[in-house]
Amino acid sequence: MSSSLEAIKKYLHRNTFALFVSVFLLNIFYTILVSLLAPTHSSFATATCQWDCFWYKEIVSYNYSALPRLYDQNRLAQADWAFFPLYPWATKVFANFSHLSFEWSGLIINLFLWPAVITLSYKDILQRIGSISPFLFSLFFLIYPFNIWYHSQYSESTYGFFLILLIIGSYNNNLLLSSISSFLLSFSRPTGFIVTCIMSLSKFFDNVKNNLLSKKDIFSNENILCPLTIVAGGAGLSLFILYLYHLTGDGLAFAHAEKAWGKTGIFSSFNISYYIHHKNKIIFLFYFFMSLFLLWKMRARKWRLNMLVTAGTLILVCCSGLTSVERYIFSNPLVIEFLAFQAMQLERKKLTLVLILCAIFNFLGMGLWLHHTHLLI
Repeated sequence: MSSSLEAIKKYLHRNTFALFVSVFLLNIFYTILVSLLAPTHSSFATATCQWDCFWYKEIVSYNYSALPRLYDQNRLAQADWAFFPLYPWATKVFANFSHLSFEWSGLIINLFLWPAVITLSYKDILQRIGSISPFLFSLFFLIYPFNIWYHSQYSESTYGFFLILLIIGSYNNNLLLSSISSFLLSFSRPTGFIVTCIMSLSKFFDNVKNNLLSKKDIFSNENILCPLTIVAGGAGLSLFILYLYHLTGDGLAFAHAEKAWGKTGIFSSFNISYYIHHKNKIIFLFYFFMSLFLLWKMRARKWRLNMLVTAGTLILVCCSGLTSVERYIFSNPLVIEFLAFQAMQLERKKLTLVLILCAIFNFLGMGLWLHHTHLLI
């Protein structure tokens, strides 16, 4: 039996497509299980569509609006400009092709991309950090407590997919893959361009330290990859800025729209006393301190890239308030990579306990989410 498992492990280790198919089937099985937690009066796709999902649905149905909501009592002065277009436009294309509703189209895209994120994350860890069991690594991702957003109509899957692709492309000095990934990463979220700059500068300083920047061939991959990646990422952000300028006359409308949610900058948004004195908000302060502890644990040199991206993301989150800490930090595939790898280093009994606890909190979180109870997020 052990020899058969070892053979399967080696096969999945060698064959990327087989690993993806395996993870995809496991994810479908997992989705069927958690769908049983959905309320009897609604489908799984309908139950998962909450909060930002309604904004994405309106973008898919009516495209971006030229004016903020002026007569909506629940969303007064709010606008859909804060949501970058890659995910909703991809969903719109798929919905037109499949003739499915937005809820199912958006969910299906994420159910396909999430296994792809897991597969690419395994290849990234294997290349940058070290060997690890593909099955246990994938299992950790699938039962990770904060993967709710990958099973809802959110942009986590598109963002995570191109984030890991960008890392793989940069690590292998692949100009085409890095450029396309950075462009689409910046086109998927406002944090995409900042993360692209962080990763490109990290790669540049690594090349300087390792004397890989050749003066003889100024156009070598090592020389032009970093600036080209930043330019491509800037192009993705600029494209959306130009679109918003054409639509509203304000190219930075995506940033200005954040004010309607009370996101006005780090000094006004990062108010610790506010989170301490509101019982429904104190959990976000807890997640913030967990993030700081996580960054400290990532201080080893081999995790430097994961730490830099996580730290940059945390700073951006703090600039807009702590209510997004759980989503932007603990749902980031680079953070899950780190936690999965650390869990795999535990002895068997401790690892088993960690996986059991992950599964319990995962099903608890998904059950609460499906019933529109947001105690943990």
